[in-house]
Amino acid sequence: GRPYIVLCLLIIGYVLPAKGVTQDPHFSQYFSSPLTFNPAFTGYFDGKQRLTLTYRNQWANTGDPYTTGTVSFDTKILQNHIGSNDRWGLGVHALYDKSAGGIFQNHYLSLSTGFNKGLDAEGDQSIGIGIQATMARNSIDFGRIYYNNQFTGSGFDISIPSGENINNRSVTYMDLNAGLLYNFKDERGNRFSFGTAMYHIMKPKLSYFSNTNPTIASRYTAHASANLFVNETDNLFFSSHIMFQGGATEYVLGSAYGFSLGDTDKDLYLGAWWRVADAWYPYAGLRTQDFQLGLSYDITGSDLKRRQKYAGSLELSFQYFFTPGIRKKGIPCFF
Repeated sequence: GRPYIVLCLLIIGYVLPAKGVTQDPHFSQYFSSPLTFNPAFTGYFDGKQRLTLTYRNQWANTGDPYTTGTVSFDTKILQNHIGSNDRWGLGVHALYDKSAGGIFQNHYLSLSTGFNKGLDAEGDQSIGIGIQATMARNSIDFGRIYYNNQFTGSGFDISIPSGENINNRSVTYMDLNAGLLYNFKDERGNRFSFGTAMYHIMKPKLSYFSNTNPTIASRYTAHASANLFVNETDNLFFSSHIMFQGGATEYVLGSAYGFSLGDTDKDLYLGAWWRVADAWYPYAGLRTQDFQLGLSYDITGSDLKRRQKYAGSLELSFQYFFTPGIRKKGIPCFF
């Protein structure tokens, strides 16, 4: 129907833009998806291995336009050959992103390494760098897209030639990402983190038509977070970031309060984040010594909400740590 056609046109404008303005898929729970946010977080956690899963269903009531999922695994390496306060990690992650019922599909496979160097004898400060290599494949099923000249007055006839000079139905490219990270812990055990990252350093070309030659715009991110002890059992987590890509700017800030659930090893986190001029999203998380679950739901406040009766996005995250019992208290995102 017409809403679906309009939706496809909106998505075409998103994934087939002018030169240099293609935007990446990303998560509201960026703090629970470290390898998609900053390569310097590779291996930066308490434990030996970490498994991360994230799933996002965006604007489901508009025809399932965006579904994104990722799985990543990172591990410490060469710990016996570096300083006791140093962390060197190796990680791999895979991400898929599809929209308009699978008409548009993107797949990414990345290998990253991150090294964080301790700056003092106690290990309270560290500075790190991370590098990530990515192979990506983007594809479009042009046979399921209608064009203006295929409209007959009573409907669309896809047997009519579109007149478009389609050169590729899928594009494969290699890319490079990098990030920096600084972490600090004060005498009370409060933790602070600051970092920056750049994705699409190589600015790869992404062209489906023979008469265009667009590139993927580099994505720049700066972020800061703090994990503060409120008392012996509870803590308060803050995080924010600013992101630039292809002329678009995103500001996000929020916090979550962590409650200890009695004498158990479980902690409940409740909070909310605000993506400025777009959406705010409540967050709930459950953490044990082995894993953490996170749930958030974007409540859209932008123009899309006014065009639709309701537009929201559900997101789930899961992290599992293979060495339980040694992680420090706090949301197991960058700490």
